Amino acid sequence: MQRTYVLQPMRSLAVRLSTWAFVCAACVAAGAAAMHGYAMRAVSASAPCTAPAAPAAHDDTQDALARAQLALRQEAASRASVQKSADALTVEVRQLQAQVLFLQEQGRSRR
Repeated sequence: MQRTYVLQPMRSLAVRLSTWAFVCAACVAAGAAAMHGYAMRAVSASAPCTAPAAPAAHDDTQDALARAQLALRQEAASRASVQKSADALTVEVRQLQAQVLFLQEQGRSRR
């Protein structure tokens, strides 16, 4: 009769689980420390320490002002475009009127 051999763990289940839990906790702590360091570096690089933080209401009013200024610039540009088209059409109408008058005079002189 032949025996089957099975590997038997040297450490208990509790020791193995606690080792994995410790490794996972260490990884989480290292990740949190890295995120904190990255966030602190990003904050210090983006805003100097001497500048006070602007209140949120100020940002909202600045955004509203920027939107209003953009709308005004767009309207001014569209009005300028319409005025340019109207001026071009006025010139064309005057040229056509001059041609009609010329042709009418030519028609009268032939009779």
